[in-house]
Amino acid sequence: LKDGQDFVEMQNLINKPREIKDECEIKKIAEAEKIGDMAFEYILGRIKEGVTEREIALDLEFFMKKQGATALSFDTISASGIRSAMPHGIATDKKIENGDFLTLDFGCVFEGYCSDMTRTVVVGKANDKQKEIYNTVLKAQTTAIDAIKAGMKCSEVDGVARKIITDAGYGENFGHSLGHSVGIEIHENPSFSPKNNAVVQNGNVITVEPGIYIDGFGGVRIEDLIVVQNGKAVNLTSSPKELIEI
Repeated sequence: LKDGQDFVEMQNLINKPREIKDECEIKKIAEAEKIGDMAFEYILGRIKEGVTEREIALDLEFFMKKQGATALSFDTISASGIRSAMPHGIATDKKIENGDFLTLDFGCVFEGYCSDMTRTVVVGKANDKQKEIYNTVLKAQTTAIDAIKAGMKCSEVDGVARKIITDAGYGENFGHSLGHSVGIEIHENPSFSPKNNAVVQNGNVITVEPGIYIDGFGGVRIEDLIVVQNGKAVNLTSSPKELIEI
């Protein structure tokens, strides 16, 4: 380099046009998410005591590919029992037990575009603590989705969900951002995070995924994928969100 010259980071500038998806891109993402919805409905019939986390993950992956997915968006997260307190708990040979939370975070690629969704279920009957945590996360998630408007700061959207979780006494147990954009890559900009003051725009496709994670007990995450259209959030995920006991 000549004197006075330096390298300049260009990645964010180059990727800026990808923050707003066009109609064709949105259709492909929606189709990928539809495959995820079908996979969740399918896997509910396969979850039972004694099945391993890894078997559930493989079953999900095989089903999505049979439905037309060309790849996975990321390594499927299948975490049960106290392992559900790990936000990125990759599947192991742990067997699912009665009373476990089971968190499933998965997605697939359809015609080059990714999907992403998370559901947490209880194997057996949920206890009062599990119900409290689950309903807190659900309230945070649905309230945040309803609040999303074009022109809001991304940090404001994050704050809607974070306040509900904090007011319930679990603020320190929600350690990640509320969501990230999805497109040809599973993590794109903008993101719903406390420090991101970017403005929500029509055409943004972003996850909404609050969680509560308690070491030694377990955790809950509920994640939908939304697109901002006509100034508000349209949910691309249709799987049920009420607490499911299997």
